Amino acid sequence: MVIRQRALVLSTSMSFIFWGIIGTIGPLVASGAIIGSLGKNEKIIFLLVGPLTVPFGNLVMGILSDHFGRRKIFMFTMTFYTLGIIIISLSYSMLPLLIGLVLAEFGVGGEEPSSLALVGEETESKLRPKFLTLMTNYDNVGSAIMAGLFFIVVVNIQDRLVLLIGSLILISMMLYLRLYIPESKIWKKYRNNGTEISSNPSDAEYENVPERTGKNDGNLRAEPQWISVSESVEKRRPGHLLIFIFLGVIAVSQYLTFGLMAYVLAPIEFPGSFQDTLIIFVAMCGASVAGFIAAPLISRGTKSYTLYSFLFGTATMVFIITLTPVLSNMYIFLPLLFANMFASEFAYASRSVLEPELFGTKFRSTFIGITRLWPMIAYPIFTFYTSYLNLRDFLLVNLILWAMGFAATVVWYVYGIETKNMSLDYVS
Repeated sequence: MVIRQRALVLSTSMSFIFWGIIGTIGPLVASGAIIGSLGKNEKIIFLLVGPLTVPFGNLVMGILSDHFGRRKIFMFTMTFYTLGIIIISLSYSMLPLLIGLVLAEFGVGGEEPSSLALVGEETESKLRPKFLTLMTNYDNVGSAIMAGLFFIVVVNIQDRLVLLIGSLILISMMLYLRLYIPESKIWKKYRNNGTEISSNPSDAEYENVPERTGKNDGNLRAEPQWISVSESVEKRRPGHLLIFIFLGVIAVSQYLTFGLMAYVLAPIEFPGSFQDTLIIFVAMCGASVAGFIAAPLISRGTKSYTLYSFLFGTATMVFIITLTPVLSNMYIFLPLLFANMFASEFAYASRSVLEPELFGTKFRSTFIGITRLWPMIAYPIFTFYTSYLNLRDFLLVNLILWAMGFAATVVWYVYGIETKNMSLDYVS
């Protein structure tokens, strides 16, 4: 079991590193760091290719993961991004590069719901927040590595071969590790029996149990309750609509502000491939550092952590706006960007932990995919809209998005539940 868990952790971490690499290629193309300078419309196309493609991967592979199993889809998605990185590495013009990005983004996006569900279901409840936070943070690490490498413009065949060979080595290691990964026991239990109750309630703070109707007829209500084992105090699970809206709103808030500040702001407001790449690199470094700090903090409990994360992000955005007149000075702007991306990763950690925890086994991957449609549908719209704004208005939009997420966390703090040590062995 130890070997299998290590294989799962390492393989998932590597896949998020690879996602960071793939996710950063589009913005780097827009900045002119791969195939030369592009016009504004072409820049927008490459800024949008990921956000337009990843949602389809999230949704399609999320549904298939619930039907065929986490592990099978975890393996299958590798086909898409392997083919995609080969095409990207050999592309010197816009069309083949675009095709390669579409395939790669679909693959890495499709892997997200199955990987979050698999890790959540196969990890001990006390370690689950830590592992989910650390593994998803490697997305930022991969992006930082990619942006750092592209301070040197990648145009010759030797550089392309380094990208290709390095990627294929990483994928080969992931494939080898995944041969040791078992299928989720919780998912197999649901598929075999069609119903679940927690098999080890002593290991979980919350377990899913049926509730009597109140009539003395022995009937059981279909809707489950949450009961605190440690305190023996009844805790009613919030309705599906509140959960879905809450996760959707914080996803839109975090995802859009992260993408707009890290990827869109650079080529639109600070043209020039070196300066753009520097901005992306600093942003990814800020997010990467934050992920390692967030892991032990979120393990203490999700409600307060989520609230303070979005408060922190909103505060950094207010500070950035007040300094708008001097943001052209990179010595001022880059530390502020680092802090904002630091806050964004804190917020992303809360999403990565809460999504697999708040959806039941029957549709866990599907609803993770659907929840992640919210920001990915909004992102292209906001990317196009903000690309025509001046710097102050661009930053004001980001502040509104952060404030919207913070408001949602206040509502959740009042009406939501604490998911610390909660068992994921429940259907709905």
